[in-house]
Amino acid sequence: MISLIEIKNKLMEGFRHALPGENAHELMSVPGRGRYPIVPENAKKAAVLVFLYPKVDRVFITLIKRETHDKDRHSGQISFPGGSMEATDDYPIQTAIREAHEEIGIPTEIEVLGTLSSLYIPVSGFYVSPVVAIHHTPIIFTVQASEVKEILEVDLAMLIRSGSKSKRDIKINSGFLLKEVPCYEIHGTIVWGATAMILSELEWLITK
Repeated sequence: MISLIEIKNKLMEGFRHALPGENAHELMSVPGRGRYPIVPENAKKAAVLVFLYPKVDRVFITLIKRETHDKDRHSGQISFPGGSMEATDDYPIQTAIREAHEEIGIPTEIEVLGTLSSLYIPVSGFYVSPVVAIHHTPIIFTVQASEVKEILEVDLAMLIRSGSKSKRDIKINSGFLLKEVPCYEIHGTIVWGATAMILSELEWLITK
């Protein structure tokens, strides 16, 4: 069982070198996505918070199930807390922390370790920067009900074990069926797409 301090040290060591980026993303990428999709000049900037914290004697990571909205291409999906950059943000750190605070009440005073590789999401037009942060004590979350349906507190050890990954056919909101999509499975919850790709890079840094 790996401690929060051990995880922090591994991540800080990883941030001192070139990140695995697409090599890690590709392991959990939707088939047909391709490597290094071109990022349009008008891509919308967003940031998510990859948040780690202790609970009892384990390390947890926070995911959310988004509320369903007709115009949201990612509604109802599992994701990290986060959202769009605002004009006054010190992007990406302030964006990620502000959005996570608004959505699930994560404190604004947290220890930021660094940022993972940004990735472009063609279906929504967002260019997303994942910010990694930790908190050294347990957290009491508060949900913004209009945006978040459920908070998923995931044991990191369960997430990175070899049996957590599989391939599934996934039906997206448009009704289209994606075949053989790499995903994480945690207690019956399927995590795929950009969230799984970000998790893949986090796992790479922690376990390599």
